Parts: sequence; structure tokens; C-alpha cells
Amino acid sequence: MITIPIILAGTAGIVVGYLSFRFLRNWGIAIIIPLLSVAIVAVLMPPTRKSDPSAVGAALPDRKTPESTLGQGSSDQPNTALGNGAILKDRGTAADAAANDILTLASFEQSRPIEVPQNGYTGSDSCLECHQDNHTSWANSYHSTMTQLATPDVVMGNLESVRLSFAGRDYEIRREGDVFWANLPDEKSPEDRTKRKVVPLVMTTGSHHMQVYWWATGDQRTTAILPFVWIAETEEWIPRNASFLQPNMPVNHETGRWGQTCSMCHSTHRRVRSTNTDSWDTQVAEFGISCESCHGPGQPHIDYHRKLGTNQDSDTNGTDAELRDDPIANPEAMSKERSAMVCGQCHSVVELTGGEEGYEHLNVHGHGFRPGEDLTKSHKVLRIDDHDEVSEVMNPDDPAAAKFNTTFYKDGMVRISGREYNGLTDSACYKKGEMTCLSCHKLHQSSVDERPAQEWANDQLRTDALNDQACLNCHSSEQYNENHTHHSVGSSGSSCYNCHMPHTSYGLLKAIRSHTITSPDVGKDLAAGRPNACNLCHLDQTMQWTADKLREWYEIEPPELSKDEREVAASLLWILKGDASQRALVAWSMGWPVAQAISGTEWQMPFLAQLLDDPYLAVRFIARRSLRSLEGLSGLKVNMYGPVEARQRAIAAIAQYWYENQEGDAEKRKELLFRDGELDYERVQRLIKECDNSPVFLDE
Repeated sequence: MITIPIILAGTAGIVVGYLSFRFLRNWGIAIIIPLLSVAIVAVLMPPTRKSDPSAVGAALPDRKTPESTLGQGSSDQPNTALGNGAILKDRGTAADAAANDILTLASFEQSRPIEVPQNGYTGSDSCLECHQDNHTSWANSYHSTMTQLATPDVVMGNLESVRLSFAGRDYEIRREGDVFWANLPDEKSPEDRTKRKVVPLVMTTGSHHMQVYWWATGDQRTTAILPFVWIAETEEWIPRNASFLQPNMPVNHETGRWGQTCSMCHSTHRRVRSTNTDSWDTQVAEFGISCESCHGPGQPHIDYHRKLGTNQDSDTNGTDAELRDDPIANPEAMSKERSAMVCGQCHSVVELTGGEEGYEHLNVHGHGFRPGEDLTKSHKVLRIDDHDEVSEVMNPDDPAAAKFNTTFYKDGMVRISGREYNGLTDSACYKKGEMTCLSCHKLHQSSVDERPAQEWANDQLRTDALNDQACLNCHSSEQYNENHTHHSVGSSGSSCYNCHMPHTSYGLLKAIRSHTITSPDVGKDLAAGRPNACNLCHLDQTMQWTADKLREWYEIEPPELSKDEREVAASLLWILKGDASQRALVAWSMGWPVAQAISGTEWQMPFLAQLLDDPYLAVRFIARRSLRSLEGLSGLKVNMYGPVEARQRAIAAIAQYWYENQEGDAEKRKELLFRDGELDYERVQRLIKECDNSPVFLDE
């Protein structure tokens, strides 16, 4: 590009060349001087791209707005889950590519949250010198990769060249060098589809089950979210609306959410630094959940050992007295209360308090909790029974209080994943015993644990927590044997977890084990709106069957049940007429191998199929997963988020396949809604019409 400095250099070169000719009478020198002047200036000139961070959207050359409806695809093979599977073509020129090659993710550092260690935080790499094994196991965990910069080696999703479409909005994503760009609608003009912008993807959240992507808005360090999620299990894109159990909401870029909310637990020592209601300048000590999240600031520990002059090559150096004075926190050496609080700073239903310094100090400097201290000084753990304001907002007797459904069942039991501290501390094993998070979980893989690191990292469980031994460390096997369980030793029915920690919590598009340790009780669970443990395994049995067994075995008085609850399998009542949470949990259970082995699978197909058209997108996803676990449907492909006609055709095809491939009458029982060997469609339709359509927002 010809610029003013080059023009001036050329002019000056011509003048000097002319004077040289007049004095030296040498045409060669007269010609070379202006050319050399232009060349020198061109080399020394800085790049012409803008450095203003507010112009991040303009850093990439403008592209034409897509003319066709965007679908989902990849550079290798079309994926039709979200649209027509069109592949994004390279419309860039060689000049465009050359211009963009100079842009790296570092170019946008001023336009995203940044790592700034303060207040004694030093970063996990400072632990590596002395604690190599622990650092390695931490690096192998999903804690370490919860938040990362969106570099090519970090990004899980197909972002090389893809088109996505949902709710009438089109998105293009492509890679230029080491930067991923999104061409998306301008959220400030949602009704004008001609207004679009190109923005860089700068950060990711998640690396285990799913991954989401944040783009730089150009307003300080404020980010917004790409409204699609990459699912690791199936290697596909789904709308972000489908990744949570909530009514189908309008597309939202959730501007500022990472700085205001997600960063509280998905980073270490977060300082929100919101400058107004729409702008954030967020800083953290480290992206992800680092060593210092659990052990506290590392600098005092480093200074202590340097002053002590001990051998830094050992994890157990120093005398007992010296180690007791070490300022680093070790959750394994704490009381049960303080140890659990380390996890509870994130894994709880919690609100930050301003503390003694107030909310302005909290905004700028972050909360004051440090591992080993009292969490209640800086955090308010919310429980219905403990706080009047929660009882008022989440009143279980008020059907309009939809907010109650976000976190708790009607009896106050926490119902979502990621809030295990509430469940633990509500349990008798904690209140009356010494149970902590570390009774089951091992945050650093043991050297004698022979599992592959990825398998350990899945739930970070101790080896003895993979079976009942974790419970038998406190409870006597002589007392809790077949006489207690009424199931054969070694069977799934004898598992402590399946009875006392059933899959009644929801999160990450699946059912999660409840961390409130309780015993099955049909009456209490029914009143709370919660599936009971027995019928999550015995999917083919009624609540009456379960209530009779509990009375016979444990003298638990059965509740008064309705005609349907006495006659129809509990799982079918929850799937056909339950609320969205019940439908999701039971749809997952129908794909759970333990429940399938107990209850059989031949009868499930038509009931799961109708969930492919459920109003909640997450329920559709879960139902498809379980359907794929059934014989003959492993390759099931259905557009769960596209036109309703396509889903209806898929449902009809599954029903026809099931009808043509039934084997015998073994599972054609009345409890499973069969009459005279045929499906009782009249009763099925009646139950569907009675479906509980009250709004459910599960706030993971």
C-alpha cells in the first residue's frame, strides 16, 4: 500500500538524485538514490494494522455476509445435526491471508481477561520445582484446563472452517493462522440480519464433557459467548440453549458473564473489576482451578522454605514443628469443616458477601477467603432452612416461584451438579461422622493407583471409592450385609451408592449422583418431586411395588398413592407426565447399563422416542443418547434442533422399527402400559396431556 511516508521518501530521493546528477553527472546514482530511499522507508515502517483494542472487530478484513442459510459442517464431512451441513468455502485472498498471518492471540491480550498474580499468588508453575509429581497429576486433571486461551492445541471443537445455524441466526467460524474468528450477527441490532461483525475467539471454558468459546467484544476486557457448545462425547455442536435444562430461550451472547460469574470458580483469585453494568476489566491470578485454589497463595510458602534453607527437592522436608509452621494449606491436614470448605468455595450454592471491606473492595481485590480459613466470613452458603430470604424467594408452596426449581428440591435437597458441598454438609455422615470430600475423592493421583491418568481424572475418585469400601471404612460389613440390603452381595442392588446416593442430581446433560446421603422413602421423595432410588434401577416397577418393599424390609410407612402411581411403572409416569427435570433424569436412567440389566430394554423405545420432540432441548439430547444404547439404534441420526417435521418423522420411524422387532410378550405388562399385548395408546396419550409443564431452570 502507498502511504504518505513512502511518497515523501520518494520525493526526497528524486530531489537528491537530481542534485547528484548535476554535480556527478552519473545517471546510475541518480536513479538508485530515490529507489533506495523508498525501500529503506518501506522496511522500517511499522505494520499498518490498528492497535486500539476497541477495534478488535475491525482487525480482520471484511467478508461478505453469507448469502445462504448456514448449517453445521466441518472441513472433512458434513454434520447435519444443526442444519444443511454446508461447508464453509475459503473466500479469502492471498493478500488477506498475508495480512492476518501477523495476528496472533497475543494481539488481543488487551481485550480479554488477563492473568495478574497478586496478594501472594504466584501461579502453579512455581510449584513445579519442588512438587513435580503433584504438579503433574494436577496438570492431568480437568481442574487445570477449566479456562484456557483459545489456541489451536486447546480448542476441542471443529473450528477450522464451519457454519452453524440456530433460531434463524447464522454463524461462520474459521481459522486464520493461530487465531479463530467468528462471523456473527451484531447483538446490538438483533432484528437487522444485515448487520454482522467478525470477532476473535480468545478463551475457552471446559475440556472434559463440553467446551464453550468466548469472543472479545473490544470493550475493555469484556467477553461474550459463542452461542454453541462443542460436546466431547459425540463430537458435535449443539446450541448453548440445549446444554442447560431450561426452556428454549432467545439466543444470548451473555456479554460479561465470564468476568461477572464464571470466573468466580473457573479461575484462581478472580477480581471482577466491573467498571459499570456493561463493562469488565477482569483479572485473575491464574486461569483454571490451580494449585493455589486449594492450597492458598504460594509466595509465603516459598519464602518460608527459602528462609528455612531446607532441601527443596523433597515433599516431606523439615521437622514436624517446621512443617506445622508452613503457611501453605493442606486440606488433608485440616478439620473436616475447614477441609470441606476448601471445596465449598466453588462446589456450593453460594453468594459472596462484601465482608468488612464492602463490595467495592470485593470488586477490585477479590474475596478474602483463603484455604484453611472460615468460608462463612466471605461466602454465604444458601440453604432454604437457614436463610429467610431464600425461603421467601424459593417458596416451595408457591407454584409461581420458579426460581425455587433452579437449585433445590421442595424439601431443600440440592438438585444440581457442582453444588456437592451443600449435599455433603446436609448428610448425617458429615454431621455425625467425619466424612469430608476427601473421604471419596483424591485430588492428586496416588503413585499406587494403576488406572490411566485420564480414567482417574474423570471423577478424581480414590480407588476404594470405586466400590463400597469407602462406606465400609466407617460402616461395618457385618451389619450392612444381605440382611440389610436384601440384594445379593456384589449385585448393583447391594451397592451403597445406588441406594443412598442415587442419580437424582442433574448436570452436564446427564444424571449425577446426589451428594446428600439419604435412604429411599417413596413418600418423602414423591412430596419433594424427586425420583426415588429404587425406581431409578427398577424402571419397570410401580411406586406401589417400591413402597411395599420398603415397608416389608425397613418398616417405612407407604404414602397414599394415586391410581396411576399404583398401576403404572414409575419411570413411565415421570417420562410422560413429569416435569422437565424428572423427564431428563429418567431418560438418562433408561440408558444406564445398571438399570437396563435390571428392567430390560425392549419396552423403552417408543417412550424414549417421543422425548425427541420434548420442549426442552436438553431432554431431546439425553433421549437420543439413551435411544442409541438400544439394540438396532446405535447409528440413530436425528436433527434434534431443526424443523419439527423431521423429528416427527424420526419418532414415527423408531416406533415402526420397535413394532416390527418386538420379541415375545415377556415385557408386555400392564405396568408398562400394555393392554392385551398391545401398547395402550389411549392411556399413554392421557398421561402426556397431564404433563407437568411448569418452568424448570436448573442453574448449574
